[in-house]
Amino acid sequence: MKYNLVLYVSICLMQLIILTNITLLNDEWNGITMFLCTSIFMFCSAVFGLSRQAKKS
Repeated sequence: MKYNLVLYVSICLMQLIILTNITLLNDEWNGITMFLCTSIFMFCSAVFGLSRQAKKS
């Protein structure tokens, strides 16, 4: 599994969500946007932690 690719795609997805909220939704769904970005961040943190653990083993 390519951890770098997963992390890069996650960052791109977060930026797309934020851009969509600002341009198409006129900042009306800020709570949902923050929830989605936080969820993606937590997922990325887990992936990063697993990749560091795999490197040490």
